[in-house]
Order: sequence, then C-alpha cells, then structure tokens
Amino acid sequence: MSEKNNSAFCNALGLGGANNADKSTCINVDKIYDSARDKDCIEYLRVFVDQNGQSVIDSATSIRAKCADVIWANITVSDVAFNRGYFAVDIRFYFRLCFEATIPYFQTQEFCGIAVYDKQIVMFGSEGNVSIFTSDFCDGVNGKPSITQSTNLPKVVLEVATPITLAINIADKSCGCKGCCCSADQIPENVCNACGVLPAEDFGLKNLYVTLGLFSVIRMERPVSLVINAADYCVPDKSSNVLSETDPCSVFNNMSFPTCDFFPPTVGGAITNGIAGGNEVCDPSDVLGDTTASTGTSCISRRCR
Repeated sequence: MSEKNNSAFCNALGLGGANNADKSTCINVDKIYDSARDKDCIEYLRVFVDQNGQSVIDSATSIRAKCADVIWANITVSDVAFNRGYFAVDIRFYFRLCFEATIPYFQTQEFCGIAVYDKQIVMFGSEGNVSIFTSDFCDGVNGKPSITQSTNLPKVVLEVATPITLAINIADKSCGCKGCCCSADQIPENVCNACGVLPAEDFGLKNLYVTLGLFSVIRMERPVSLVINAADYCVPDKSSNVLSETDPCSVFNNMSFPTCDFFPPTVGGAITNGIAGGNEVCDPSDVLGDTTASTGTSCISRRCR
C-alpha cells in the first residue's frame, strides 16, 4: 500500500490528520512490580539415580560432571500474613545432571541423575483480587465458544541460566542426607520421563552430592491496562523468502563466516573480523545473518542433550 493510499485508509478510520492529534492508545500488559537477580551457591545437593547409576557410584574411583540443566521448576505464590501487597514465592528446581565415572580396570561409564532444590523469597506484587473472564473463539473440541477464568493475582516469571557444577562429593549412606528436601518417590513422573531416570534409594552404599552455581532472574508481574503513546501501526515492510524457490548457493553466500567456531575467544580477548585480541566477543548468531558482534557474549553454551 502506498503512502497516499495508507493515509486515505487511516483517514477513513478516523486515525489520521486532525482527527488523530492525540496518538495515545490503551493496551493490556503484564507490569513488573518487583524483580530480583540471584546468584545461588547450592551446596551438598543430593543426586537421585536409578539402579544402574547407583551401582556405578558404589564402584567408581572418580566421577566428573559432564553437564547440568534445569529440567523443570514448580512455582507457587501465597499471601504474606500481616503484610498486604507482599507474596511468598516458593520455587522447587529440578536439575538433570550427567556424569562420567571411572570404574576399576580403567573403564568409564556415563550415568544421569536428578537433583531437587527448594527456594523461597518474598516479593512485592501490589494488591487486587478480582476474577477475570475471557471469551475464546472456540474450545477446540466441539467448536463452541468457551470462557476461561483467571484472577489478577500476580504471577511469577523465572529465568535461569545453565547451572555450573562446582564440586562433586561421595559419602556413605550411613552419614545421612545432607541437602535433601524431598525423597525419590516425591519426584514427579514427568520429570523422571524427561530425564530418563527412575530414581530409587532403597539400595546401594553411597550417596552422590554436588555443589551447583545458579544464576536466576525472578519477576513478579500483574496484568494492568496502560495508556501509551502510539506512533503508527506496525506494518511489515519486507516479503518472506521461500527457501525452496531460492538458489541454495545464494542463501549460502549470504551467510557470515563462522569465525568463532574456528578461533574460540580467549580470556580477556576476542575475535573481531578474524583478528584475535579485539574488544568484541564473537556471537554465534553472526553465522546466520549480517548482525554485528555483541559485547560480552560467549560463543558456546553447553547444555544436556
């Protein structure tokens, strides 16, 4: 649509010219009322393993960590008594941890386990407690309109980075469980299925403990209606390219060279345009686009597969 036709269209809707002197609009968004940035060092976290993993732990001469991931988090929010507007946030983290153990006769064997960590914080979420009913187009079952119900109580958004395994310890089961917040039978089935581990703790001689470093950002949000200044409608200005109709060599030629895959940045240094020691750190996103490198971004992120 040309600029002239676009203006005529806006004028017909009463959105342009003198009729649109006040370019404010009302939107419904999730407003952040409180947030926290945490750096937790979780010591002596019990690792729950299956029978195969337990037999490896009992016979291992050494164990090293391969990777760690937050596989799931359960979040509950409750009012704080005698302190209106504040809420207690209980978060239970479920970690998937993979290890490589050295067993007698210099053999190695890999196994995975599940660790659980509980965290509680208090955050401000303001006041308000009303029921919200939202009409959907259809319920997806019989095609009839449906209505969903919710509240405007604050919700919690959790962002976590890949955990860092700082230490590994093995102790006899007779010493008791140091950092246990639950038992093996309390781990949800969906977590066990996602990790491929069915924990059991009624056998074996030793327990495996880890110390994890965890970076997280926690936000408490509440739905609100706000008036903001609106410049114009967001109209796309480019067409999509169908890959099957595009010359594959042209697509390949537009890709940036993956410099950071060939020359990983060193501590305190980086790569800028193929020269080591620059001020910018290479970004993996540069491999598939004409974007500039962003400062302070690592090339590699290790996660469990």
